[in-house]
Amino acid sequence: MGGGSSRIPEHELEQLSIESGLSRKGIMTLYNRFISLATHRDKTTNEYFLTKGDFQSIVELKQNPLGDRIIDAFFADAEVLERRKVYFKDFVKVLSHFRPINKNKPHPWNSREAKLRFAFTMYDLNKSGTITKGRMMIGDNVPVDQVNSIADRTMREADKDGDGFITFQEFCNAMEKTDIEQKMSFRFLT
Repeated sequence: MGGGSSRIPEHELEQLSIESGLSRKGIMTLYNRFISLATHRDKTTNEYFLTKGDFQSIVELKQNPLGDRIIDAFFADAEVLERRKVYFKDFVKVLSHFRPINKNKPHPWNSREAKLRFAFTMYDLNKSGTITKGRMMIGDNVPVDQVNSIADRTMREADKDGDGFITFQEFCNAMEKTDIEQKMSFRFLT
């Protein structure tokens, strides 16, 4: 797919490590993957970038029932959405949510609340601050009756005030016993 240099300037590597909380090795792993996927280069800045189409061509995302939602997460930032390009720094910011939490070295992009907010936004696609049963549909890979059953059960358990919406607070309450730190972590990002 993509190509180009497998090097990232030292000052950029250091800055990304500070901003993301990721190790230099983790950033280089992400950079090599990013470069292998990047099919476009900005004519002005000469930086590689990814489009939605690039993400949609990734086999693992095609097979994932949440693939479209994961792709949308890369474009959730208003600036990224407007320019319709994901540069390496944007790529790192999104994936840093999946770094294991280091309780001795907290990081704002990677706290329990940040992980929960990130997960919540995967279902709050219209950015209304709520999730409805209709927003729980997760793609073509799962039978509709199974999805409906999961959505019904989730609404019963999480929508405590019965208004047909799950707020972020209700979502957090429903996830209280879930080990989100483990479920939303990639070990290679330590």
